[in-house]
Order: sequence, then C-alpha cells, then structure tokens
Amino acid sequence: MKWTKRGPKWKEAVEVCMSLIEGERTPDDVRKAFEAAAEEEGLLRSSSNSFRGRC
Repeated sequence: MKWTKRGPKWKEAVEVCMSLIEGERTPDDVRKAFEAAAEEEGLLRSSSNSFRGRC
C-alpha cells in the first residue's frame, strides 16, 4: 500500500497516532482515523471484504 496524496485525513491520522503515543488517544481512535485516510486515498476495501469480526 502506498499513500500518494497524504491529504488532510492522512495528516489527521498521523496526529492521532502521535497522540496515542502520548497517552491522549485510544487505539480505536487511530484505527478510525486511518480508515478515514484510506478511504480518502481510495485504498479502503469494502466492509464485505474485511476480516473484522470473523475471529
């Protein structure tokens, strides 16, 4: 996967990730932010292809 645009949602996701390291955000916050960034980039698969919830 390659992030070519690094748009506003990507920048926000990086900031959320850094906030997680500082103990200010949760892993779920980071996941949601990167999902939004991937959608913005056109990299997010549809939920029907996701493995989430299948374990």
